[in-house]
Amino acid sequence: MTTTIRQPLMETTDNTATSSPTPTSTARRSGRVTKAPAKFTPEPTSLSKRKRASENDEGEDGENESPEEGPDEDDDPDASEVEQERQRSRKRKPSSQSAKAKKPALKKPKINGDAPSRPQTPAETLASAPALALNSHASLPSRPKKSARVAIAQPEGEGLYTDIFRSDDRPNEVATRWYHQYQADHAEALTDLVNCILLSAGCDQRVTEDDIRDPDNCQNRLADLQNVYAEVGITDYPLISRARSTRSFRDLLVGFFRSLVDVLHETDALYKDVQILENISRWVASMSSSTLRPFRHTATTIALAIQTALVKAAGILDGRISNYMQQLEKTKGKGSKNAGLVESIQQNLTDAEHYRDVCKDQIQDIFDTVFVHRYRDIDAKIRTECVEALGNWIHMLPTVFMEPEYLRYLGWMLSDVMPHTRHEVLKQLGRIFKNHAEKLGHFIDRFRPRLVEMATKDSDVNVRVVAISNIQILKDSGNLEPDEIDSIGRLIFDPELRIRKAVLDFFAGCVNDSIENKVEEIGGEDAIDELFQDQDEEDFSSPRSDWVSIKCLAELLAAYDTQIEEENPVEPPRNLDIAVDAIPAVAPETRISLAGHVLYEKIDQLKNWELLSGYLLYDHSSSASSKSASKGGSVETALRRAVAPEGREEAILLEVLASAVRSSLAAPAELEKSKKHLRSEGIHLIGPEEAARKLASIIPKLLSKYGADASTAVTVLRLEHSLDLNVYQQLGQDSTTYDRLLTGICTQFDRHIDRGVLAETTTALLHGRKYPALEETIDEKVSELWDKTINKLRQFDKSSELGIRRNLEEPAIIELGNILLKTSKLVTLKDCIEVLEADGQVEGSESPAIEILIRIVMRGKLDQVDENLDDPEDEAVSFAVKTCLFYFLWKARVLRDAVSEQRSIPALQIERLNTLRQSFVRNLVWTLSSRGTNDDLRLFATGALCDLHVAFASVRRVIERNAAEGSAVDYSLINPLLDPIDPGLTRELIEIFTAAERAYARCINRQLNNPGEDEGPIEHFSSDEEDDEDEDDSDLTPVQKKRKELKAERVLCELTGKMVLAIVAKVLDQGGSGQGAAGKIKKRMVRNQNKLGPNFKETLAYLVDEGRAARVREAAAKAAGKKKRPALAAPGSRARGSRPAAAGNSGASVAGKKQALSAEIITAEDNDSELSDIEIEEEEPEAVPDPEERTDLVNDPIEDHDEDEGGEGDGKSKKDDDGDEDMDEE
Repeated sequence: MTTTIRQPLMETTDNTATSSPTPTSTARRSGRVTKAPAKFTPEPTSLSKRKRASENDEGEDGENESPEEGPDEDDDPDASEVEQERQRSRKRKPSSQSAKAKKPALKKPKINGDAPSRPQTPAETLASAPALALNSHASLPSRPKKSARVAIAQPEGEGLYTDIFRSDDRPNEVATRWYHQYQADHAEALTDLVNCILLSAGCDQRVTEDDIRDPDNCQNRLADLQNVYAEVGITDYPLISRARSTRSFRDLLVGFFRSLVDVLHETDALYKDVQILENISRWVASMSSSTLRPFRHTATTIALAIQTALVKAAGILDGRISNYMQQLEKTKGKGSKNAGLVESIQQNLTDAEHYRDVCKDQIQDIFDTVFVHRYRDIDAKIRTECVEALGNWIHMLPTVFMEPEYLRYLGWMLSDVMPHTRHEVLKQLGRIFKNHAEKLGHFIDRFRPRLVEMATKDSDVNVRVVAISNIQILKDSGNLEPDEIDSIGRLIFDPELRIRKAVLDFFAGCVNDSIENKVEEIGGEDAIDELFQDQDEEDFSSPRSDWVSIKCLAELLAAYDTQIEEENPVEPPRNLDIAVDAIPAVAPETRISLAGHVLYEKIDQLKNWELLSGYLLYDHSSSASSKSASKGGSVETALRRAVAPEGREEAILLEVLASAVRSSLAAPAELEKSKKHLRSEGIHLIGPEEAARKLASIIPKLLSKYGADASTAVTVLRLEHSLDLNVYQQLGQDSTTYDRLLTGICTQFDRHIDRGVLAETTTALLHGRKYPALEETIDEKVSELWDKTINKLRQFDKSSELGIRRNLEEPAIIELGNILLKTSKLVTLKDCIEVLEADGQVEGSESPAIEILIRIVMRGKLDQVDENLDDPEDEAVSFAVKTCLFYFLWKARVLRDAVSEQRSIPALQIERLNTLRQSFVRNLVWTLSSRGTNDDLRLFATGALCDLHVAFASVRRVIERNAAEGSAVDYSLINPLLDPIDPGLTRELIEIFTAAERAYARCINRQLNNPGEDEGPIEHFSSDEEDDEDEDDSDLTPVQKKRKELKAERVLCELTGKMVLAIVAKVLDQGGSGQGAAGKIKKRMVRNQNKLGPNFKETLAYLVDEGRAARVREAAAKAAGKKKRPALAAPGSRARGSRPAAAGNSGASVAGKKQALSAEIITAEDNDSELSDIEIEEEEPEAVPDPEERTDLVNDPIEDHDEDEGGEGDGKSKKDDDGDEDMDEE
């Protein structure tokens, strides 16, 4: 046999293969005339290692051995090593057998049920081969006899290639004709077959009969063909082509070679004329190790197809042997009369066993020469096909392949770097686990940790979903440890919805297991059924058997939630971050609420949330200690004690209740579908209107029980958001119910100082004000809250000078901050001008509240650092800034309405407003200018300064529009209110922006652009700011780093969005006062537009593309004209998405929420949005792409058919000595 050293495997199509070196040995494996295919000598020791199982050296731990274990003996093998490998191969198989061939993995549907439905005998003739092959080839897709075939991939193809891909004949018919051709002329038939393989690989070169007759020159001839192919530079080949004409190419190719083996098996030529498969294998095996992907991929697909057909044949032979053995046993028992029959059966059995041995050796040869190299190929497509094929072999022939030496490859491939390869491995393992989990204890123990890791941490969601389904099978078969069950169960809190849904059945199974244990502790299911046999199905306020399920659910959720908290402790946000809107006061969703949404779909007790609310409102503390003298008293007492909630269970169930209510009210269609099923289970569902009435009566009770604690109060208040308050508009008799609810909400506002509670109460009041029938009632309650809050503020004003920083002790400044927090919430509910402008009735505090608030803003001037007081002081100032800003927004809206209606405005009113505005601006400037670093309050004050000027700029737009229409009313007195931001602040604003930009760039490790030639030098930063940038983040956890990055991005985008609005409104960057030409700030802001992510880029897009702002104005105006605006007094409710902010859609989401809030107050019921009231002088737009062409995927590479090449992530590849690039296993 010819021995050659293969070249290293390279994945570039322009590589050229060189001629094979001079053979190192000419020894043959057998005495046959036809030479055996070339062995893969570069890996002699490696092959020995993988054949260890056949030599009885593998042992029970075979699957634990990874490809990298021990020294790699494959490098630079010498002649002696090659000869040793050849000797080992001879010992393992009969000398009549040749080298091995390869076979491609087939799709799962093509493999199941491949076994023939009738016994096979060696005496079947060639004439019956086509029909027999067709009958046994059940996996071939059924296609019409005269269906249109795919266009031939190579138009110049002829012979066998044309028969396979162009004719209307079925694969078994083509295979039978080729076998007839082979019987007539071996060399001609093999030449035709090899040329067909070459054409299938996209190579139009040919081999001749002389090449076929010279087996020693096989690899040299392939090397020549490879050189020619590489020079052409073809990158596409039929197997991966996406052209419609080649969509069934693989099916036809695989179908032919599977049918060919079927024909050889049916005619016994596979066992009597082994040269056929040897000759085919020689060329296919050599091509499978080619450095060219088209050759390698096509040959591997063919080899795996041949192997699959051999595995099917082995299964048929196993059945035949079993039948003969049974017949032999029965016949021998009848005595000597059947001696002739016994001899005949014995001969048939001997032949069948011989055939099985031949087939076994051929299977093992292909596995060793093809699979063990290609399963770790650099091309993920090839690796995936190998995995799929191995899974099919195990499914078809478990007696052979359900062994460690084969299973271990699936275990190793769990660590493949490509997601779809890992996905295929898990898919095949799922099939195996479903039928044979009890037989795979050692394999499961070895690779179960990896499966759990993939389910919990894999980067690809699809892989995680399949891994979870495999873990579910292991759980059902009892192959999971308790800590592994907990690891998977905690995925019910995963942020990815698909994962939560995938793990739902697993989690529900855990709950059911807990219920079974709990029922046994109480006294058994029969005792519980007897206790509640007469219970009223409509009574949810008394103990029920369903409470056991609710208790078990709460226990499991609480346990998993505690585990997550311990593993990943989260520090509570700073109050100052919440005060300046860097972090929301309340998270939109918690992990409990996310889990509640999916649990609602699975757990029937949650579909009827009245049941859950009854459990929560029940007084478990008294019932658990009570004794019952009745007959069932002991069971009842045990039940009540067992279902009593503990620890955080009630808080968790409250969040689950909120999620269940939202889910039930949001999907009435699904509700109707579930009614029939749930009523059969004894669970009653209610409609939306009835739900709203019952929910309104339940919320005050829940607030009464859980309102004292801020965390539970927040959850209960969220229930109000789901209410359809139209019910109370239609049913006047139920108005008292809403009055009780409203009283409970206002009580929470007055009682708590928690930011989350105040945010939720404000949202609840805004929600109610959207309904005209309830607006008056809510306004009365809000006025009462205003009176209490203003009185508390005046007590401070009476006793202290509120415009001086650090003149209050820490408890006093915290109390002042809490009062200002409530004013900042109340001011968003309704027009507050009258309240804030009213003179005080308290001696020593007679000035209007707005003047007091503006004085408090002066406390933001930082003259001396005090670590203990700075945060409370800045919080109080930030709340005062919010309140003042909203006051001016309301005033700007009043001015707009007056100008629109052409009403005269008293000069005294304008003068007073201008005085207040100037004082507020002055104090804001002091606040931002007195700070050397970009702290939270400095950034917040800068944004407020921009918001203030943008608000009054909208009034200018209305004045100019009226003037253009010929209005005679003179509004020149308003001009002082329309002044732009002082140009003297330009340098400072640039420094503030630059500091925010640099802070975010540092978080994401981006290098910023240097200033252009027409810009100034790089901005100077104080030593404090430089020290901040030198902070070491190495001690931060990944979660902390991510939080820091997100906060920095939000701060930057919010600041950028506000400055963009100001520039668009012509109140910023207009030049003057010795600050140079206009546009200096704009030029600085766009310097790094493409450096800091898509959000930042889209925010600045409105500066680059002037037409975009105009399009936004037009779209907003049209939307406003088509949709009736909500009540004016509910600006906060509209702020959550009433119009696109000028800062972009998602790009300035962090800035847009607050800006939109102020904008809607100004616009009132006018059909124009705020942007439509901002004067924008149409300039010549810059040459920019269309907005829809602006994409964040700037660097998205063109999709390559071979996108898997080389892997990704942490996966690395190494080249073995035969040119195969092996993927590193973990």
